[in-house]
Amino acid sequence: MLVLATALVACGTDDTCELDTAPVAPKVMAPLEDRIDVVAEDLVIDLSPFSDPDADDLHGGTEIEIWYVDHGVPSDRVWSASLEGAVTQATIADGTFDFGTDLNDWTKYVVRARYRDDRGDCSTWSDWSTDLAFRTDDGSSYLFDPEVIREVRLTIPPESWDPINAEARPPGCVPFTRTYHRGSVSFEGETYEDVGLHIKGGCGSARDLGQKASFKVKIDWDDPLVEGCPDDRKLLGQKHLTLNNNVQDRTAEHERLGYELYQAFGVPTPRAATVKLYVNDTYWGVYTHVESVDRRFLSRWFESNDGMLYEGTYWCDLTPDHVPPTETDDSYCLTREFKDDACTGELDDGADPLTYTPLRDFVGRIAALPAGGFYPEIEEFFDFDTFLSQWAIESLMSHWDGYVFSIMNNYRVYHDVVTDRWSIIPTGIDQTFSGDQDPWGVSGTLGVKCLAEPDCEAAFAARLAVVSARFVSMEMSDRAAHIHDQIALDVMADPRKEYDNSAYADAYNGLIDFIGWRPGRLDEILRAHGF
Repeated sequence: MLVLATALVACGTDDTCELDTAPVAPKVMAPLEDRIDVVAEDLVIDLSPFSDPDADDLHGGTEIEIWYVDHGVPSDRVWSASLEGAVTQATIADGTFDFGTDLNDWTKYVVRARYRDDRGDCSTWSDWSTDLAFRTDDGSSYLFDPEVIREVRLTIPPESWDPINAEARPPGCVPFTRTYHRGSVSFEGETYEDVGLHIKGGCGSARDLGQKASFKVKIDWDDPLVEGCPDDRKLLGQKHLTLNNNVQDRTAEHERLGYELYQAFGVPTPRAATVKLYVNDTYWGVYTHVESVDRRFLSRWFESNDGMLYEGTYWCDLTPDHVPPTETDDSYCLTREFKDDACTGELDDGADPLTYTPLRDFVGRIAALPAGGFYPEIEEFFDFDTFLSQWAIESLMSHWDGYVFSIMNNYRVYHDVVTDRWSIIPTGIDQTFSGDQDPWGVSGTLGVKCLAEPDCEAAFAARLAVVSARFVSMEMSDRAAHIHDQIALDVMADPRKEYDNSAYADAYNGLIDFIGWRPGRLDEILRAHGF
């Protein structure tokens, strides 16, 4: 393990040099701290400007190192660069690997740097910079590249067609579990046989195989007819594909726009990209491929992916009466996303049990907060600051079908066992960017309790104003136009869409209008509430 260097003076042994003051240690400015999708060939390491207490000292050289991280500790140097002159930026090509020829996929590293001044034999090195952590991409950046429309091909064999179709539509607006059936998926010439397929969607978006059905694909499906556990298979880092049909979004871009907005504020949400879907070699149209919320997703956003994840659907609040009374009863509206079976394997030390105990403890702590003692006390065990951003964004988008407002739907709640705090992960944002949702018209207990306290209400109002102003500065109408130009011809050629091209044009124009007037409307609402 590396011991960080202090000021090193390269003076001769004849003591003819005065001791030089070391330069200031640089700061690594890029990649961003904890970035999780670094591609080595695209990596640019940017450092803060050279600074030295000796005003006349020039920048003589730069050293940069990348270290492999093992269980949170830098353990082996894998790459380094020694650069002469006033260098504050470098790429992988500027250095050499200690072993291997590239950074490994989906691996944690730290990067550090130091500067040398230019005083001949008396040149002095700074301390090393603070380690900046990042994780390399797992291949999924290619899969979710927003600038490319890729093709996905599913094959549903005859023996799976009817069983899949029989579970197409849920029996109402209630939680509904479907069974995976055998099929295959092909992507850019590579085919994965014996994957699990089923239709997805709730009471509003579910369609059968005679229509434009949405799909869930499980790459490492555990086929019940095959003994033993499945192979650990991934398609560009993904074990699951979620292919949404856009039937409730006639622009076919709400999810892409909305998730980008969440992510601009650090709200943990899936990535999304447009794909063209073929089923049994027949073109089914334009779909939105949305990143599945699984252990891999959790690793991208949280300190640990060993916590427990639950899904909330249809009028399901974070209250004790909505948690099942037993540890494995999945018939309630809050359901487990991770379950124990013969192939689960042993949990890591400190991991949450795959039961409802963590969730029951969490909602119990919320319920126990007394009137007037909700905020900021809630921050002790829940990431309420990020929730304020989520609430403000959903207000701006008029996302009435999420956790905060009347339906209390389309969300996951996750416990990070390292930070011991909970977070909400919003999903299902196709029905957005229209309407006039009242930001104060909340139903979820977190919002209700917040608005009951003046300090918390003021914190929400301030966040809403920040989100609204940032939304304007992001020029989202330009982003919407860019996506529209990218997908329009494919949407118009979509053989299974449930609207004509005139309705598509009207929906897009409505989106642009909404983006234009919504911030002003939020300003009116804020003033009406005294902010």
